[in-house]
Amino acid sequence: MPHPSSAATVVADVDFIAPSLDGQSASVRLDAPDGGWTVEPKPFVLRPGVLYHAFGYQGGGSSQVNTDHVSFSVDSVKKLKPGLVLVQRYDERRSPPDSVDVVITQEEFDRQAQDPINCQ
Repeated sequence: MPHPSSAATVVADVDFIAPSLDGQSASVRLDAPDGGWTVEPKPFVLRPGVLYHAFGYQGGGSSQVNTDHVSFSVDSVKKLKPGLVLVQRYDERRSPPDSVDVVITQEEFDRQAQDPINCQ
């Protein structure tokens, strides 16, 4: 996944606001948030040529908890179907080493989220 150049403009584009969550995994459709999710401003439309970075957080200040992030583009989202999750994995075989897109099932995502080896 390419990183923005030093000349890139970073913009806080949109906020997806979650309903009360159960502490397990959560997902939201970017094109049609439902199940209590809201988006501000709306409508949110993915733009070709833009690299998005998404992460979750809860709380604030010293008690804020952040999730890992995922970077994606219009092309990344096209790979997804219901029940699939986009993650990035570090690939040291790339030159230079970098993260690559990996699409996994929601079940595999949930399993990996419970594995202590994946917690940092």
